[in-house]
Amino acid sequence: MSASEPAAAGAQPGHTAGWRTPALASSYLDTRETLLPKLEVMEDVLRRLLLRAPRPTRRFLDLGCGGGAMSALVRSLAPAEGVLVDFSEPMLERARARLGEGSGAAVLAADLSDPAWLRALAPGRYDLVVSGLAIHHLTAERKRALYAEVHGLLEPRGMFVNMDYVTIRGPLQGLWDEEILANAIRAERRRGGTRSEAEIERDTFDDSAEDRPDSVEDQLAWLREAGFEQVELHFKWAEAAVFGGIKPEQGDERWSR
Repeated sequence: MSASEPAAAGAQPGHTAGWRTPALASSYLDTRETLLPKLEVMEDVLRRLLLRAPRPTRRFLDLGCGGGAMSALVRSLAPAEGVLVDFSEPMLERARARLGEGSGAAVLAADLSDPAWLRALAPGRYDLVVSGLAIHHLTAERKRALYAEVHGLLEPRGMFVNMDYVTIRGPLQGLWDEEILANAIRAERRRGGTRSEAEIERDTFDDSAEDRPDSVEDQLAWLREAGFEQVELHFKWAEAAVFGGIKPEQGDERWSR
């Protein structure tokens, strides 16, 4: 679910002006838990991964943080210092409101589609990097580079987990979107809405031009190429996936800060 408005002048590939509008940001954040299939399962997988992480989470980074749902999940398990990054100010405002003052979280405006996003970060490494339904907006080339950047930002034995939308082939292709639409129609009928199914479909997927998903296979290969070990697909259902890896005790430090 992404924005269909024409890209703003100078916008980076993978983003349109729409995500910077309060209307689209609010629409996504207000319906996220209602519409997204298997969200509870994916978040439970993430929760179990964090509980089994090879090092305690004292400092974490949330990439494409949106309204702060992933950060709230991390902080429900450990009172960690968080750094949340997103390019949409309306999303960041919601994240600030969700986490509250004095939460120990820094909320930063930076665009992951531009390697210069790293300059927004204060020096230091992280025990954990998470991302939820954000990286699929980047081009394949940029995803590959971002995974190398993440590797350099992690402490040895630090963990990266990406909960995201991916491409698949075979009979289940398109199931993710079908379930989102079915959920949107049910939600419309429960609240007494009068939009037709065609109108609901148009409004639900009016942002799909911004999606640039890649296969799990390619992304696992890019993680290994970046230097991660224990690279695994932790969960997959149709186009929904949770995957990631661990930075080795001794890793390639080319991206270190």
